Amino acid sequence: MPANLPPEFLEARERFQRAETIPEKIQALQEMLAVLPKHKGTEKLYADLRRRLSKLRQMEQQSRRGKSTFNPTAHITKQGAGQVVLIGYPNVGKSSLLNALTGAQSRVADFPYSTPLPVPAMMQFENVQIQLIDTPPISREYFEPWVGDLARRGDAVVLVVDLGSDDLLDQIDVVRECLRQVKVELVLELPMEADCDRRIAYRRTAIAANKVDVDGALERLEILRELYGDQFTIIPTSALTGDGLDELRKTIWQMLGAIRVYTKRPGEKPDLSSPFILKRGSTVLDLAEAIHNDFAERLKCARVWGSAKFPGQPVEKDYVLQEGDIVELHT
Repeated sequence: MPANLPPEFLEARERFQRAETIPEKIQALQEMLAVLPKHKGTEKLYADLRRRLSKLRQMEQQSRRGKSTFNPTAHITKQGAGQVVLIGYPNVGKSSLLNALTGAQSRVADFPYSTPLPVPAMMQFENVQIQLIDTPPISREYFEPWVGDLARRGDAVVLVVDLGSDDLLDQIDVVRECLRQVKVELVLELPMEADCDRRIAYRRTAIAANKVDVDGALERLEILRELYGDQFTIIPTSALTGDGLDELRKTIWQMLGAIRVYTKRPGEKPDLSSPFILKRGSTVLDLAEAIHNDFAERLKCARVWGSAKFPGQPVEKDYVLQEGDIVELHT
């Protein structure tokens, strides 16, 4: 930032950062340009402000003509055991993390906003696959509202932050602030229904503290844990070295609130490579319905290995299944 900026410029810049509508942002930018001294030291800043103003005017004109019907979220079909959305500030390493977790080739660049559209990819966790979605970055100057829609539709969120940045805490505050504008709240655990605001979508969230391998990362990690450790699960990671990726995969699976259940035919061994994915708290009847509605209607009882008191214990339709149970269904 050039030196000797007048107080009027700084005040207009603060209004721009607080502005919530396009007209408010345009007015603040116009004031910034009007009071900005014009000399060699401000050339780049002047050009950047003009670029932002031009983009905002285009957006304003488009909104007057009518909103675009294109919605990138409509083109992403949920796949696998669940859908988890990666969000974060510019240049925190979301795309690199997606690539490291999934083996995908999402574009990685040293400049911000290199991910203009959502990028889905499948992550393997043990014997299940989970869909991850890389998204455009979130900042005060740039926020695509449909990113909030993605978080709303998804099953959980991973908030990626940069342990190499002194703005680490601001990154979290800005992202949460922007998502709150579209009624999405990031939480450690889902609140009880009685405590919920029905207008708000609450999403289980873990923080991936990326770039743990850079200088100063451990000191920033300690501060992060001190301030946010009671609000989110925090996993230090490095997309470059692979540190923390296994723990992050496990945390993502746990946030889905799902269980793996296996079936077997009488007298045969179960196929442990292809589990049924059910919500935690599901019953034997829920499993039968997941197989086929007709099968559920003909179901009489079942036998369970795993959570039952003894192997192969006969159980009723309302028996609540647990992670890793093996079920033999009888019609």
